[in-house]
Amino acid sequence: MTVGKDDSTTTQDALDVAGLSVRYGRSITALRDVNLRVGDGEVVTLMGLNGAGKSTLARAITGLLPAQGGSIAAGSIRSFGEDLAHRSPRAIVRHGVAQTLEGRRIFGGMSVSENLDMGGVTVRGAELRANREQMFELFPRLAERRDQAAGLLSGGEQQMLAVARALMSSPRLLVLDEPTLGLSPKLVTFVGDAIRAIQEAGTSVLLIEQNATMALAVADRGYVLEHGRIIHEDTAANLRSDEGLQRLLLGLGSEEVA
Repeated sequence: MTVGKDDSTTTQDALDVAGLSVRYGRSITALRDVNLRVGDGEVVTLMGLNGAGKSTLARAITGLLPAQGGSIAAGSIRSFGEDLAHRSPRAIVRHGVAQTLEGRRIFGGMSVSENLDMGGVTVRGAELRANREQMFELFPRLAERRDQAAGLLSGGEQQMLAVARALMSSPRLLVLDEPTLGLSPKLVTFVGDAIRAIQEAGTSVLLIEQNATMALAVADRGYVLEHGRIIHEDTAANLRSDEGLQRLLLGLGSEEVA
């Protein structure tokens, strides 16, 4: 996986969202004046209840918003100094930003290996094969099932595949949308360990998550979104010690699958 810091961009943020407002149609404002930053090499978490606007922000960053009927009403989205606000999803992936979608959305009829290759849209030949093998090293359970249809994997294995597929394009910024949704505590821990490994490999991470315990354990900093607005921003350590936020956020996402 050829990820890591580009010497030409180390002084620029992996993500800089400034004054972002998003609408659906003419009347529904889903995000209001959102400001959020992910530094180069950081893991930053965005937390909030269902309906707060977390997935809307992810779609805005990765260019998927128009497909959902949404549009950017104001503000800017920049990654390593370049404007992403009106680029296509493919152009954003080529720039170095990848996303795992909420609900996994793997290709059930394809094998694990074929799913991974679908994620490697920006790489070819030897690099594609090398990235695939590195995904198997990072997720050994996928290596054991490389020729199995993805639809036959357990829920936890499908989540691993979704993350690995996003990493196949060698992103500089990975947007993870609810990666622990529905997972057992053991697999939640595994996802947290995988996020740390991704960061150590040089990829910045925006972790959009309801499981505040896991999110704040792996993140450097965090934001809390409520009704489309950022209501808290601080270091992960300070957010962990905030009793009000604990009452609001901790203990969410308790539904478990294997």
